[in-house]
Amino acid sequence: MNEPADQDTSRAPPSRLFRKYLYSFVALAFAALAVNTSLEVWFSYREQKQLLAATQREQAASAAIQIGQFIGQIESQLRWLSRLPPDLSAQEDERLNAIRLLRLSPAIAEIASLDARGREQVRVSRRLADKVGSQADLAASPAFLGARASGIYYGPIYFFGDTEPFMTLAVLGGGNDPQVMVAEVNLRFIWDLVARIKVGSTGKAYVVDRKGQLIAHPDLWPALRHTDLSGSPDVQAALAGVPPAAGGLVRDDLSQRRVLSTYATVPPLGWLVFVELPVSEAYAPIYASIGRSTFLLVAMLACAVLAAFLLSRRMTVPIQVLTQGAKRIGSGDLSLRLAIKTNDELEALGDQFNVMAAHLRDSYATLERKVAERTAELEKARDHALAEHDAAERARSAAVQANETKSRFLAVVSHELRTPLNGVMGVLQLLDDGSLNEAQRRHLATAAGSGETLIALVDAILEYARLEASTEALETRDFRLDQLIQTAADLMRPQAVAKGLAFDLSCDASLNAHVHGDPVRLNRVLLNLIGNAVKFTSKGSITLKAALEPQQDSLLLRVSVADTGIGIASNMHERVFEDFVQADDSIARRFGGTGLGLAIARRLTRLMGGDVTMESTPGSGSVFHLAVPLGLAEKVASQGAPRAPSRALRVLLVDDDPVNCEIGEAMLSRLGHQAVIATDGASAVEQARNAVFDVILMDLHMPDMDGVEAAARIGQLRLQQAPRIIAVTADVSRSARERLAGAGISKIVGKPILIKDLRDALEDDPQEGSETARLAAGTLIDERFLSDQKELLGAQQIAKLCELLEATSETLVADMIKAAAADDRVQLAKCAHRLGSAASALGLVGLFEACNAIELAAASMSIAECRTAARELDTLRQASLHALAGLIRSEEKHAPAPESRRTKKRPANRGGQDF
Repeated sequence: MNEPADQDTSRAPPSRLFRKYLYSFVALAFAALAVNTSLEVWFSYREQKQLLAATQREQAASAAIQIGQFIGQIESQLRWLSRLPPDLSAQEDERLNAIRLLRLSPAIAEIASLDARGREQVRVSRRLADKVGSQADLAASPAFLGARASGIYYGPIYFFGDTEPFMTLAVLGGGNDPQVMVAEVNLRFIWDLVARIKVGSTGKAYVVDRKGQLIAHPDLWPALRHTDLSGSPDVQAALAGVPPAAGGLVRDDLSQRRVLSTYATVPPLGWLVFVELPVSEAYAPIYASIGRSTFLLVAMLACAVLAAFLLSRRMTVPIQVLTQGAKRIGSGDLSLRLAIKTNDELEALGDQFNVMAAHLRDSYATLERKVAERTAELEKARDHALAEHDAAERARSAAVQANETKSRFLAVVSHELRTPLNGVMGVLQLLDDGSLNEAQRRHLATAAGSGETLIALVDAILEYARLEASTEALETRDFRLDQLIQTAADLMRPQAVAKGLAFDLSCDASLNAHVHGDPVRLNRVLLNLIGNAVKFTSKGSITLKAALEPQQDSLLLRVSVADTGIGIASNMHERVFEDFVQADDSIARRFGGTGLGLAIARRLTRLMGGDVTMESTPGSGSVFHLAVPLGLAEKVASQGAPRAPSRALRVLLVDDDPVNCEIGEAMLSRLGHQAVIATDGASAVEQARNAVFDVILMDLHMPDMDGVEAAARIGQLRLQQAPRIIAVTADVSRSARERLAGAGISKIVGKPILIKDLRDALEDDPQEGSETARLAAGTLIDERFLSDQKELLGAQQIAKLCELLEATSETLVADMIKAAAADDRVQLAKCAHRLGSAASALGLVGLFEACNAIELAAASMSIAECRTAARELDTLRQASLHALAGLIRSEEKHAPAPESRRTKKRPANRGGQDF
């Protein structure tokens, strides 16, 4: 290495630069070795930990499978016992079968057979005396209720005599009146299983039930003390369904030792099997591996220090020269030239210093000019960006204001159009009082369909915007499919006939069914497809075909609309379903339209889970195919007059429009409710304060005080019996629903009001349970139950059962009187049971309850009380039979002729007539 003669001879001490390089190389080597070793140790640690945890999980899973198989075997045995042919007169055989099952399964301590009403038929036990035909009422027991609800019931763990764990297991049988088999299962098997699990040298396993209670442990004392582990975080996480960590969990066990723990779930029971191994034993191989890795790290670090020492000495002097040269160039001496001859990268670095100094000298003269130019460019770019930002903000504000204006305009237009439609639809619904003939009913249905179509046209104002914004939501309910298609065809047939077209309707008989879906949007799609066919067909015919195909869990409606119109070219088959697109420009001039009909039809169909496709040839017409999945109707609504409400309600109707008030009052009266009118919000608040109402039908758009404010003020009255508030409005948008929810209004009935929607809204009371259908005390006959039995068995079979009951009940009562005279309480109870069972089959609830009372109290009654009870029961029997005969005669007298009771099946119409 050579240096110029004029170079400054002052240098930094070589030892300082040497130490820096030495320390740097050592630190780098140490860091690389440390990172490599740490990663190796970490991955080895994780792998071994996961391997340990996997082994423990396999042990826990194996134990969980054995527990599940143990419980599953008992379930299978109970199901086998429940599937044996029932024989009410052979309960002793059922007892013998249960005894056999006890012998086959030592874990079962007790078996009880309950009938469909929760009456105990047979009880066989290892601990108590067997019972046959005890008829004990266990309908309210958790085992019976749980088995009836979900088919199987797993009870909580309990300890018999504080020494052995037991669990109640109940299984629902098959058939129309399935039995419930209840077994008391000894879980001692689980203790033995836990004791046999070997986890390392000192590990152990235990079982926790669904409540966090310890039920099995190698050391029996914690289980016998009923140790509660529900407060443990890992038990809480496991009960919440959180899967175990891949590497296990380190925590303290019951004896406060640090252990590696994991668990598995027993699937049918929800129990947890925990397996624990002390950390000292589990991590011993890992600690040994870490020690070996540390030794290798120290050895390799010593080698790195030696290599760094040698390299630092070779690099110290050239770097010192570069340092001094950089100082001089930094001080402004741009004429400096470094001469380093090492034939390596240091020499190249010295040459680059020389080039850099030359470039700096050349560019220094023009530096100020370039800085000024760049500054001016940046200022110009900044001003342009600020201008674009201001323009974007103004555009965004204008768009937001335009969107708000559009929303307000659509809400006002929707409300103003729906309000007069409310009167039209209300009058049409009130005309159907149940006395119309078939032709009048069809005309009325067509008129109502026209009204609903007009409502749909009003909804179309918002439809396209909602579809564009993806806010369109389905409103599903049960409806008659054949009526919907017939109504759509009736609405469009006059337009086809007016153009001289033949309109053929061909529907499969399967359409005569109730289905679950969105009838409004399905009707809208049908009208779009039929209207499209009528519009583009000048001569010929239009054919509508429909069929309903059963699927696995649903139904598939297939509709085809064929016309003999102008047809569409093949390259336009998909484009006609796009927005504002028609086959060619002449279409709009000849036939009109915006090109949105088919686009909306396809979007609505796909929203319902279906699709619309087409086949067409220019000049030969088109065929549009519609496929829509539908659900099965949960219930079939009755035809004709509206059904009577479960109870009459006192309803406050709030509306400022007199026509709506009159229509609403007539509808409420038609539904069997009492209506009180309020014409503004202030009057509604005052009447709610002074009188008790069950429901308030609140119009939202009223002068002075709107419905939301009135509802809020009624909620602030803190009434003792707060009424349900149902909003009546034409604005059913999402923002309106959110605003109503904030005022405590959760239900909305849209305008125009439909009787069905109003009835459903009034009867949908969350505070009113199924107990409202319970019979009043002292009723002789449950007419609803009798009606269901008549529908199930037929009138002739019910008449035969009445005659049989009249004959057998007289004999049974006579036997009861004899048993009471002879003080034979057992025979008295048996006869009462037989008579009560026969009476319950025909809905004679008064007689059934009396027989049940005698059966339960026969053992404790005196002779005089037994005789009196038998005579009173005979009197009640005669009164019940007399009332039953009168009810049957009254129904036969008012029943319609046989031809009008059933609807004859009509063939599919091929010529455009009604079906």
